[in-house]
Amino acid sequence: MSVAAFFVAGDLNLDTTTVVPAPAPSGKETQARIALSFGGQGGNVAFFLHCLGEPVRLFGMLGNDPAGDLYLEHLARLGIAYAGGRTDQLPTGMVSVVQQGDAYHMYRQRGANNAIPAESLERALRDALAGEAAVVFISGYTLLDKGCREALAAAAASAGRRQVIAMDPASIDAMSVIGRPGVLGAARVCTYLLPNDEEACWLAREQDAEAAARALHHLTGAIIALKLGARGALLCAGDTVTHMQGVPVEALDVTGAGDSFSAAFLSAHAHGLSDADALRRAVLFSSRKVQFAGTQPAEMAITPSGTERP
Repeated sequence: MSVAAFFVAGDLNLDTTTVVPAPAPSGKETQARIALSFGGQGGNVAFFLHCLGEPVRLFGMLGNDPAGDLYLEHLARLGIAYAGGRTDQLPTGMVSVVQQGDAYHMYRQRGANNAIPAESLERALRDALAGEAAVVFISGYTLLDKGCREALAAAAASAGRRQVIAMDPASIDAMSVIGRPGVLGAARVCTYLLPNDEEACWLAREQDAEAAARALHHLTGAIIALKLGARGALLCAGDTVTHMQGVPVEALDVTGAGDSFSAAFLSAHAHGLSDADALRRAVLFSSRKVQFAGTQPAEMAITPSGTERP
């Protein structure tokens, strides 16, 4: 089977992670571990596809600012082709994660991610879907704009069902902005829907993950690959539900784990594995990711010589 060319559309962010070991005695200042990494769902999925040795083109929007320069340099080092644009109107997206004990807070500035022109997305999707073996991944964040949802529908209609389209519906906050009918409508043009259990239950209006997966498959016709975190994953296609247990590991950083799952699942599918085997690969790969710090761990990247870093 020929190797698929991957096209990824989604947010591009610089992430800062602040881990606070203890509150400041004065309540004002304390030492913390602060790390800067590259993130955003689109950037993350493209990165993990790269880690798996896949050729990938990335579509998004960056600001014309130092943060955008850094992101482009990062992609160039990895050899990921950037098919998106830049804007003077908004800054590059940023996310700040603060961890203190068991508390976890995420603060988001979408910035330039809000400035994707629908016509540019549709043109890029049409070009990608015209390929012989295209696999398209699109983030729900990109579909916040109604014009972008219409662009996905138009591009998918032009391609028919010849190519693979996978969508991660993104967070409940994002889905709430789009609205449940809009998310389900976008999912109906997709081959795969890749939510986590919380997102699936919200979207399906179910309390149980398996019931949610069955309902979403019935509502959309898409194959549901549902992420369960440390508990593994499940796959719903037709009347069949396949469960895959998680791998017990000591998790250092779970940020980006769901994106690593999506990348590994689609990579395995592109190489001819069954959906059940792809699910197994995805669980194993995401369990490996959480053992490294950072959204896009340098330890998992592939060097220019084509080998994974030790």
